[in-house]
Amino acid sequence: MRDWPGRAHAETLRVWPELAQVVRRVETQPELFLGALLIGSLSRGEGDTLSDIDLIAVTRLDGWQDAWDARRTLSNGALAIFDRFEDKPGVAGHSWLTPDLIKVECLVTRPGAIRLAGDAVIIAGVDGLIDRFERIAPFTRDEINDYAAGLREAEAISDVERAYDDLIVVLRREVLSRREVSSPQSP
Repeated sequence: MRDWPGRAHAETLRVWPELAQVVRRVETQPELFLGALLIGSLSRGEGDTLSDIDLIAVTRLDGWQDAWDARRTLSNGALAIFDRFEDKPGVAGHSWLTPDLIKVECLVTRPGAIRLAGDAVIIAGVDGLIDRFERIAPFTRDEINDYAAGLREAEAISDVERAYDDLIVVLRREVLSRREVSSPQSP
C-alpha cells in the first residue's frame, strides 16, 4: 500500500485492518485491477472512529466485466453485501459490512468512467492512476444528502444498509453531545 498524507492517522483507526486487507486483495489481482483510489475522510486524514472506507477499485480498461464478476474476492468474509448499479457502463458499487461493523463503499470502475469529486489518493497501483479521471469540485454536504435521500426514496438500499446508516447517524449525534457536555463552556 502506498503512503499518503493522511495514512498515519488512518493507521490509528479501527478501519485500518480492513482497508489494508482490501488493498492487498486489489494488489494481488493485477490481471483485473490497475489499482485503488481512496476518497472521503480517510484520504484527507480526517477519519474518526465511526468512519467508513470509501474506495475506488480501478479495473483494466477492457476488463471491467471480469473484475465485476470477481468483486466478491474484495469483500470475502463480509457480513452483508450491497451492490448498486449506476446508469453508466463500466461503473457499479460493491459495498459491504464486515463482521466488525465496518462499512466499505467500493466503486468498481473503468478508468475515466466517472468524474472524481474532491480529494482522492492512489493507495495501490500504477502511477498516474488519478490522471485517468476527470476531476471536478467536491460535492457539497447538501448534494450528498440529496443523493442519499434519493436512494432511500427509490428504495435502492437494503434494510440492513439503511439500518446501519441510521445507526451511524445516531452514534455521531451521541458522540457530539458527549463532547459538548464534557467541554467546558467559555463565559
